[in-house]
Amino acid sequence: MPYKTFTFEDIGEVTIYKNRKSKSLRLSMKNDGKVRLTIPFWVTYPIGVKFIIKNKEWILKQEKSQPILLTDQQKIGKIHRLIFLNGKNDSIRTSIKDNYIAIALPEGIEHSSPESQDVAIKAAKKALKQESLILLPVRVSELADKHGFSFNNVSTRSLKGRWGSCDQNKDLTFNIFLMQLPWHLIDYVIIHELVHTKHMNHSQDFWDEFRVHLDNAKELRNEIKNYRPVISITD
Repeated sequence: MPYKTFTFEDIGEVTIYKNRKSKSLRLSMKNDGKVRLTIPFWVTYPIGVKFIIKNKEWILKQEKSQPILLTDQQKIGKIHRLIFLNGKNDSIRTSIKDNYIAIALPEGIEHSSPESQDVAIKAAKKALKQESLILLPVRVSELADKHGFSFNNVSTRSLKGRWGSCDQNKDLTFNIFLMQLPWHLIDYVIIHELVHTKHMNHSQDFWDEFRVHLDNAKELRNEIKNYRPVISITD
């Protein structure tokens, strides 16, 4: 099957394959994150390039939704580091001690295997939960005292669609994946929820109050959009 590889700004490399059986242009993304375009044999490569450029937003969206491969020595949150060990046990075993999340793999099982990754993700989430329960209540209290807010309880859990929430009782809930963010964005989320103890909706009064306590709130709001609540790769 003939093919050519092209490099695009923001997207990276995309390989265009010509297939005699294809009747239409088809974009796809493999598990390794590589993008490919399959085109009918009679379609020219320049037409394929234009098709890729036209579908740039779709490609970028797919790249963001790709699962992330956890690697040895990867930093998890603020405290832990993930390590994969080769062992002689019959099953994958995990332990969280001190600053490490240890994943002991049976002989012949790679860290990149689906079963290894599933276990590592669960262990990493457990470590993030531990970190969030230790670090976030302290930071919430510090910022509440500094900015003159009061709250009831602080809890943490794994959330998919938001970084935090505040209810009518001033109970604050934060996403364990906050521990993956830099501290200035963690503070942004905390202050956001503390302002909700006074203004439950996102009215103009809410944003006015928010900017009183965080004058660069708008810039930080745009910055946090670059992050997702996942086990992201950090240094």
